[in-house]
Order: sequence, then structure tokens, then C-alpha cells
Amino acid sequence: MLTDSTYSKEIQRVNALKSYSILDTQPEKDFDDIAELASQICQVPISAITLMDKDRQWFKSKVGFETNEILREEAFCNHLMNTEATKIEVQNMHKDNNFNTNPYVAGEPKIAFYAGVLLIDPDGYTLGSLCVYDLEPKKLTDFQLNALEKLANQVIQLLELRKKNAQLEENNASLMSKYNELEQFARVVSHDIKSPLNNIISLTNLFQEEYGNQIDEAGNEYLEYISKSSLELKNFVDAILIYYKSDTINTSEKEKIDWKVLFSKTISILDPKNEYEITYPSFESVELYSNKMAMEQIVSNLLSNSIKYNDKEKIKIQIELEETSSEIRLAIKDNGIGIAKEDCEKVFSFFTTLGKKDRFDNVGTGIGLSTVQKMVHKLDGRIELESDIGEGSTFTLYFKK
Repeated sequence: MLTDSTYSKEIQRVNALKSYSILDTQPEKDFDDIAELASQICQVPISAITLMDKDRQWFKSKVGFETNEILREEAFCNHLMNTEATKIEVQNMHKDNNFNTNPYVAGEPKIAFYAGVLLIDPDGYTLGSLCVYDLEPKKLTDFQLNALEKLANQVIQLLELRKKNAQLEENNASLMSKYNELEQFARVVSHDIKSPLNNIISLTNLFQEEYGNQIDEAGNEYLEYISKSSLELKNFVDAILIYYKSDTINTSEKEKIDWKVLFSKTISILDPKNEYEITYPSFESVELYSNKMAMEQIVSNLLSNSIKYNDKEKIKIQIELEETSSEIRLAIKDNGIGIAKEDCEKVFSFFTTLGKKDRFDNVGTGIGLSTVQKMVHKLDGRIELESDIGEGSTFTLYFKK
């Protein structure tokens, strides 16, 4: 009869086994290879990786027989588990009083030899065993017994790896679910915010046009504050949308980047009146296959920052592109307000701003450069920043060829 202490330990042992989620699973090559190797090394026709459930012994892998499980009380390993030993070798089971009446010894297939090594997890719980059997009496060599122990250790390593992989998959699935919920939330909220914001901006502008001359200077200032604040919030919402949309870009879809088209298109959008001095050399000889949409968004964001955060009378931006043996180097230099050395890392953090207004008297959202960095990383690249207050900034991007 089991004592309360023994019963509690057995419950813990079974729970430890079930934590591996391996009972009644399909055959797996890694386990089958170990069972086959045990049979070959020990030169026996039958081998198995067994797992001891509450009332049954289940065979994860087996060589030389078809049975998937047997009653626990009939399992040879059940006897081993009830001893203090971690391994056993019974050279002639027909002469051993512990086994000669077992139905698989006294009856078919009349097993005559058995050797087994317990499978013990890192917490000390016995999960099952690695066993070899023969229909004739036999004695293993020291080499064979040692090999059987090492193979049993490999089974435990496989079980642990399998368990960790399952936990990682579960964690990843949970994180992905939460991420999708967050992304959907951001989209819905952004859309629900944008509609009333656009209405506020339009109505404010309309009110100023229709009734601006009928209210005093203070009233017009308040309207300006409303309009400006609404535009800032709209820019913030747009930046959030761009940030999350960047996740939907399939960066595995690549094509040859036409640098001339990319830069001329981006510059024409950002500088339609040709007010700024933006220079770039010929790029025909530099070949890069990447995602065109992501690259356009990266360049557009960096050029836009170079324009906005610039206090010079004449904005100057220089684009450089060169090819090394392993990388493509793209640099965008400006003569803007610059960034303090201690803040160069901060500007890439999500929602982090330095509190500075741009040339249009707006404060940044703290999302743009975070989006750029995320997309650069998705393109298997890296981004670096060098800057000096009052002299300008240089953003350098590196992409693998």
C-alpha cells in the first residue's frame, strides 16, 4: 500500500512527465534513432524508449515489436523504479524470481534478457527508461552498458529541448496574439481619432474664414491654438499609423533599387518649389536588391527630418552612396540644428522627443526615427548617427549586399 508521502511523490512524478506533453505523440526521428542505436550497440533485436504513466507504460520509440503500451504492473521498468538503482541488467530472466512469472517472460515473446537505464529529469523525477531486450540470455560489455547510459542522457536532453521549444512556441503565439490585438487597437483608435480631428481642423479653418473679422485678436489666437493643436495631434496619429504599417511590409519581396528614381521622386515631394540644396551623385554602378517601399519610406523620413530640423537660411543636404566588398553604405548629411552626443541614441527610441521645435514651429512625435530604425533592421541593415549641435547631422545606413 502506498503511503501518503509515496502517493504524493508519485503524483508529482506523473505531473512532471505530463509537463513534457509527449505521451501519445507521433513517432519522432530523433527518438527513433536513439532506440535504433541502442539496439545496434547492444546487439539485441528489441529496444525501446519508455515513459511510465500512472497505470501504463507507453513506448515513445521501439524496435522489434509493435505494441504501443502495456499495463504498468507488467512492465519490467516498474520493478526498477521501485528500487534505489538507476539501471539494471538481468542476464537470464527465466532464472530471476523478480521476472520469471512475468507474462512477457513466461509467455510470448518469452523475453530472456533485459537491461534498462532510468530516464531522470533535471528535477529528479523518473519519466521512464531506455531499455534493450533479447530472446536469449545475454551479458552486456562495460562499453555497451556505458553507451546505454549515455544514450539515456541524450533522451533526457531531447525531452528538455522539446519542452523548451514548446514553451517558446506557446510564448510566441501569446505574444503574437497580444501584438495583433495592440496593432488592431492602434488602427481603430487612430481611425476614430482622425475623423473628428479632420472635422475640427476643417471647421476651425472655416470659422476663421467666415467669422474671423467679427471676433477680437484674442479670439483669433484661440482659434489658431485649436488649429495648431489639432494638426499636431493629426501628425501624431499619422506617425503611429506609419509605424504600424511598417510591420505589414513584406521585406522578403525584393527588387533592384533604382536610386535615381527613388531620390528624385522623394525630393520632388519634399521640395516641390526647389527651395533646398539637395545633392546626390550618380548611383548607376551601385546595385542593391531590397524592398522598394521600405527603402522609399526610410529615405523620405530621413530627408524630411533634415529639412524640418534645420535653422539655416539655406538648407543643404548631401546624399552619399558607396559600395564595399560586403555592404552598401548610404549617408544623408545636413547642415541642420544637430543633436547632442548624449542624445544620439535616444532619438531612435519610440515616443522619445528632445522637445525641440522644427522650422515650422512643430514638435516631433518621437515616432519617425523609431520607424526608420525598425525598417532598417527588417532589411537586415543597421543605422548610425553622428551629429554636432549647430552644425548638422549625418545618418549612415549599411545594408548587406
